[in-house]
Amino acid sequence: MNARAFDLAVSSLPSEMARLHGAGFSLLPLGRGADGKAPLLGFSGTARLPLKRVLAPMHRTGSTCYGIRLGGLAVIDCDSDDPALVSVMEARFGASPVHIRTPRGRHLFYRAPNIERPVYPNLRGEGHAVDLKRGATSYVMGPGSVRPDGGAYFTAKGVLGQDELPVIALSRSKSAARLLGAGEPVPEGGRHDALLKAAIATVGSVNSLIEMQEALTSVRDHLCVSPTTLPEEEVRRIGEWAWRCRLEGHVYCGRASAFRVERQALDALKGAPNRSDAVALFITLQDQHGHRPGYAFALDHTGMLEAGHTDLTRRRFAAARDMLLSRGLLQVAANHCAGRRARTYRLARPLTPSANVTPLHGGGGAGGEV
Repeated sequence: MNARAFDLAVSSLPSEMARLHGAGFSLLPLGRGADGKAPLLGFSGTARLPLKRVLAPMHRTGSTCYGIRLGGLAVIDCDSDDPALVSVMEARFGASPVHIRTPRGRHLFYRAPNIERPVYPNLRGEGHAVDLKRGATSYVMGPGSVRPDGGAYFTAKGVLGQDELPVIALSRSKSAARLLGAGEPVPEGGRHDALLKAAIATVGSVNSLIEMQEALTSVRDHLCVSPTTLPEEEVRRIGEWAWRCRLEGHVYCGRASAFRVERQALDALKGAPNRSDAVALFITLQDQHGHRPGYAFALDHTGMLEAGHTDLTRRRFAAARDMLLSRGLLQVAANHCAGRRARTYRLARPLTPSANVTPLHGGGGAGGEV
């Protein structure tokens, strides 16, 4: 970094820090050590330092380094600025709208999942030159920082504090990442499938079809053999297919996903004396089993009550179940067999005969034990 660029970076640093502080980020004064990465004051137990407590020690020591604490955030810290490595990480964890260029590599910013005890992978243990940093006791150098050796941190993509960060996709299968991260490029004949897997892995975290296409183009250009022979039209079609699946709610991402309920099913329960209970049970069963057509499951009131899937009394639960059976939304898969198995059920679609078809049999009720 030349003297002019250094002076410009230093002069704009306080305003950049003030902007990030105003956007809600928790900042930390750095500057100790040969690389300037160590904190200038202790921060354990402090939720968020006032901006003046961050700037004052930096001004006093002449430091041009500050950190961003990672409470509520997750950062993928790549040791090198290798486009192929970045593509592999984004195929696995989702596209990040904010990239910070570091002296050696790149930081990809995400929001941390708001769940109890999320399981983070050990990327370095998997053989990647990458660390996954998170938590209030962790931090990374902020954009605009300049280390004592002249190494600078600057924005390469997006604007931290302005672009909305997606939640890092920890629940994704590693299959696409393994395929795309293999030591050898994806060969001809396997490129289409590789792009499909990358599209499925990425579509849940991009903000637009344009970002979807950019992510797939990066996979093609950096991870596939002979990328120039893979037409733009093919990449575009795969991106549009994945984006359409997302818009229609067909992308399954664990609990961070949607499921469809047919209006015909709700119509079938109109007029039922316990319609609200039946609808609640039906929605819960669709949530738990609707993605597995034909799957047989038991309906145990005690088990569902303990798991938090229902708050109905035993009597109301049985009545709701029987109403779903009578309206054709639930079927008996296998009857109870003493000492061997409980009665099992499967979800069904209501029978809706065409206007010119007369049903041979009327509907009937059903019941059973709870």
